[in-house]
Amino acid sequence: MNLKIVKEVWGGFRTFDFICIYCFFFLFKDFINIDFKSKYRLYFFLFILLCIVTILSGLISEFPDTTYLNVLKIIPVFIFSRFFILECIKDSNFYIRAINALKISYVIALSFLLIQIIVGLKFTIYQDLNNNTVDSNYNLIRYPGIFYDSQASGQYMAMGSFLFLFVEEGISKKGRTINFLIYVFALVGIAYAGSRSAIGGFAVGMFFVFFMVGKKIRIYGIAILLILAVGYSIFSPNITIFNRAQNLSEDYLFRQSLWNKALTIAEKHPYLGIGSGNYKNYVMRHDQDQYLEIEPGVLLYFDQPENGYLKIIVELGFIGFGIFVLFILVPLFKGLLYYLKGFIDKRVIFLIAALICWLVAFNTVYSIYDNRILIMVASMTVLIITYPFKTYTYELD
Repeated sequence: MNLKIVKEVWGGFRTFDFICIYCFFFLFKDFINIDFKSKYRLYFFLFILLCIVTILSGLISEFPDTTYLNVLKIIPVFIFSRFFILECIKDSNFYIRAINALKISYVIALSFLLIQIIVGLKFTIYQDLNNNTVDSNYNLIRYPGIFYDSQASGQYMAMGSFLFLFVEEGISKKGRTINFLIYVFALVGIAYAGSRSAIGGFAVGMFFVFFMVGKKIRIYGIAILLILAVGYSIFSPNITIFNRAQNLSEDYLFRQSLWNKALTIAEKHPYLGIGSGNYKNYVMRHDQDQYLEIEPGVLLYFDQPENGYLKIIVELGFIGFGIFVLFILVPLFKGLLYYLKGFIDKRVIFLIAALICWLVAFNTVYSIYDNRILIMVASMTVLIITYPFKTYTYELD
């Protein structure tokens, strides 16, 4: 889904974009057939507002070409989400099939990462990996798996791990055991990705799960903590995430300087921002000290301020950021409210926890540039939006 099929100068469109745009034209009638009395209509209005804000930000941007290309790159995920919602509504069996498909994708990515841990970084799908993959100062490797960037890998591993706490009604004991074992292996993948933000997001998500669900999950949680404790005592010298703790304050100060610069840019363009996709163009022209010297004389300018929220604020202004937040928080709070009222079963908590995990990790890196993470985030959101109302009693206790 993230395979580039168009040159970067022409927009850098990828397989996912092409498939979504093809479906848009092929199923155009279904896409535009909006029931304005439906409970899903809010998301359509938010989509229209986001498109308007993005177009307006291009009109006042110094780099309108990049902005309008980015409008086309934003639309595919909404096409995907629209058809995902429609299919979940029309076919009651599709919901579980979609979750199982996400699990299969995750297992493939996790298997790739575990093999990479064993054989080394020569096992990769990219010729060149992100500079943060190997930390020469501390002699550390942060394994990226199928991704170009280890931070993206950490976010994907952390967010997707919650899928394996979600099991079908009536699943066999063997099926539960398989899901649990994959979940345990997922913890290994998260640790070896070496992303502290992913670990933090995962911890917050798990705290939410322990707080909201029954005692059986708490027992599983205690078992997992014991496994982690044993694993830490044995493997901690070889796991990147633990060794990176020593330069935590240094990293924070560096990120804080980028965040302050991003906020300064946002204050100059508070309403509509500098235009979607223009962060790098802007700093190269107006804030040229936002770079890393990856080799003597070779400069790499930042295309994000090491914070997903600040990137959106800078590029789309506070109006665009507000719309983005509503896209995530409205389904999250609605799902939680429906659960508390007893309309839906407890398994929705795992999907909400996955989204919370990503929201925490997104604070340190703009990760949805990668379609695989974008699809996972969009899928979790749609699965919460379309979560089926209870027609049976499902208990985790």
